[in-house]
Amino acid sequence: MLVPDSAVKQEAVELLKTLVSIRSVNPPGGEDEIVSVVKKLLAEDEIESTIVPLEEGRSSLVARVRGRASGRRQGSIVLCGHLDTVNADEEKWTLPPFSPRMDGDRVWGLGSADMKGGVAVIMALLMQIVRSGQPPKQDIVLALTADEEYAYRGAASIARSGLIDDAEFLLITEPTGGKAYCGQKGELWVEATFSGKAAHGSMPEQGINSIIPASEFCTDLAEAAQRFEETPGRGRTSLNIGQIDGGWQVNIVPDTTRVRIDSRVTSDEDKSMVLDLIERLGENAASHVGARFAYRVYNYKPPIISDVDNPHLKRFRAAVAGDGRPVPVVEIAPYSTDAVAIVPEIDVPVVIYGPGDIAQAHQPDEFIELESLYDSLAVIARFLNMSERDDDMSAKRD
Repeated sequence: MLVPDSAVKQEAVELLKTLVSIRSVNPPGGEDEIVSVVKKLLAEDEIESTIVPLEEGRSSLVARVRGRASGRRQGSIVLCGHLDTVNADEEKWTLPPFSPRMDGDRVWGLGSADMKGGVAVIMALLMQIVRSGQPPKQDIVLALTADEEYAYRGAASIARSGLIDDAEFLLITEPTGGKAYCGQKGELWVEATFSGKAAHGSMPEQGINSIIPASEFCTDLAEAAQRFEETPGRGRTSLNIGQIDGGWQVNIVPDTTRVRIDSRVTSDEDKSMVLDLIERLGENAASHVGARFAYRVYNYKPPIISDVDNPHLKRFRAAVAGDGRPVPVVEIAPYSTDAVAIVPEIDVPVVIYGPGDIAQAHQPDEFIELESLYDSLAVIARFLNMSERDDDMSAKRD
């Protein structure tokens, strides 16, 4: 039985500090350095691992602890985390982002919450499993990915590698603030283009200023998004106007303006709703000044919704609840994870749960609460222990 005692907790903290101290910002990534360190740490406990190359200087890693031999085929439980971080504007940090600092009940540093804390937790548990000398019921796989913060290419390369083809449950330890998400919203990125007519800045009446309808469109779209309805168990589709780019010189009437939109949709139906809204509001704004409007979808990753009746999902939700507390409500993550590159390839149920709070992600002076780290150790250990007890009960019935 896994018991994350004080020694395991301390090891998770030390692993976290080690990981934070290794620069793995994306771009450019450079995950090879952190992969090399992780591989050596695992080897100290005789855990074999495989490096999965992505491109020069960048790679992911997969390690496997074999389960007990049995008369029936057992799939694996995959524990997944990413090794890269976003870039840090060091001038906005009051602490050095790559020099982890433990202050009271927090560890500060770039990636501490997103998501080197989650990686430290699953590494510490894998090491404890091996040190116990008792093989688990089924194979436990550690999948640590490159390039999650940009294009999920590390996860995609692992999914294609054949190393996790037997996965029957995927746990991604992104920061969730104590929640266990049974999937995630879809990721829809749209570029809207307003085309007008260029003219000299001193004679704006001779041109068609594309910024004006684009501005009206942005305001109308943001207001409409506030009225999106919530879907039980999935939350509410969100919409963010992330970029606007118009004109190239102050004394010229801008003939082209582009607006880029990031919408996280709860369903394919909401995807259609968002696109219809963009088309309707864009055409309306353009018509007011005689401009033209067009849009294109340049990224779409559908929502991922796991079957909550899956035995692994039931156990995990019960593990989060603990003893004597109600099982948490079914929710999906509002953000995207490596699941978008793994689940379509392998068709495996996913839970997203890990230490830290997503509100800390991509922020100056990022930190993680130690209590959150310890809670995640306890919950994931409890889940793995539940799987063992179920196996013991099955053996007795047989």
